[in-house]
Parts: sequence; C-alpha cells; structure tokens
Amino acid sequence: MGQKEVFQCRHRIRYEKPFATVGQIKDTMEYTSIWFRFKVICASVASLISLSYINYLTGYQFLFFVFYFAPVVLCGWYMGRFTVVCMAILSGVTWCFVDILSSHHYPFELFRYFNSFICFVAFASIGLLVQGLRHSLSDQLRVRRQLEQALADLTRATEESVKLQRQLHVVCAWTKRINIEGKWIPLDEFLTDKLNAKFSYGVSPEAMQEVLHSADSVPALTPD
Repeated sequence: MGQKEVFQCRHRIRYEKPFATVGQIKDTMEYTSIWFRFKVICASVASLISLSYINYLTGYQFLFFVFYFAPVVLCGWYMGRFTVVCMAILSGVTWCFVDILSSHHYPFELFRYFNSFICFVAFASIGLLVQGLRHSLSDQLRVRRQLEQALADLTRATEESVKLQRQLHVVCAWTKRINIEGKWIPLDEFLTDKLNAKFSYGVSPEAMQEVLHSADSVPALTPD
C-alpha cells in the first residue's frame, strides 16, 4: 500500500464517524431526565428519614414539624404534582409513626390522626405552592426568551432594511431584475426575502388597455 492510500485510509478512519441520530439524542435526554428525577426522589426520601430520626431522638417536646417541609418542597421544585402529593402523604405518615414511637399521649387517639391529617394538608399545600411557583418562573423565562428572540429578529430586520435603503440598487431595464450582492433576482423575490413584504399579482389599467388594444388590432379571420 502506497503512502497516498495510507493517508486516505487514515482520513476515512478519522473523519467518517457516525453522527448521533435524533432518536439517540432523545433517548439520552430521557435517560438523563429519569436519572435526575430518581436522584431527587432519593434525596427527598433520605432527608425525610434523617429528619424523622432526629425528631425521634429529640422527642415530641421539640416542635420539629416545620422541618418535614424540606423533602416536600424539594419534590415540589423539581417534580410534578403526583410526586408532591405522594411525598406529602409519606411525610404525614412518617410524622404520625414518629409521634407514636415518641410515646406522645393524647386524651383521645383520634387527635393523633387528626394532627397527621393536618400535617399532610400543610405539606401538600406548601409543595403544590412551590411547584406552581416553579412553573410560573419557567413560563416567565420562556416568554422572556421569546421576547428577546423577537427583539433580536426585529433589530436584524431593521438593520437590513436601513442598509438596503441606503444602497444604490441597479435594476435591469429589460428583465426588471435587481442586482443584490452580485446576483440578479426578481423584484418579487427581493421584496419577499429582503423586506419580508407580502403581495399578490394583478393587472394594471394601463396593461389592460394595451391587451385590449392588441386584441382589437388583430385582424379577424374570415372563412373562405
């Protein structure tokens, strides 16, 4: 094998690499999203276990109720409503279980379950509120990016229009084409591509008169 063939072989090996398809990119993004959600759920459950253990050690004398909002808020910021409600239920059940293990006595056992239900309602309300706040911020960021893109497009179109207005354009006297950067293009294409103008075709009165005059000037055919 000669030197030229070796160079061509190395060139093919170096540059002829398969590109990632759209399906592969989507699969990678979905895998990343699933893995991220799994890590958020694991972090929320781990924090809930840690908080419940600390609550068990400190006893019911300390008001440890507010710290149970942490895993629910974490799910509310990164996850959906279903996950928030499930984490709120799990937090409420965990709080009730720790309260039982702490030997917290009530005049009636119904009070314990009522307090657990109140905890669940509070956890779910705060989690859903945080989840709605996150969606609102995401919508605002998306609208802001769209406005910035529209402003950039408008600025670019304005600059192109000003540039075209300041230039001296040459129009062909026969074909009615205009010279733009060395290319002869039709006027309708120039108005559409450069000025973003919309138009339709019609017949002017002068052209109509010429057509009628030409038709009248044609001698009528007489049968033999």
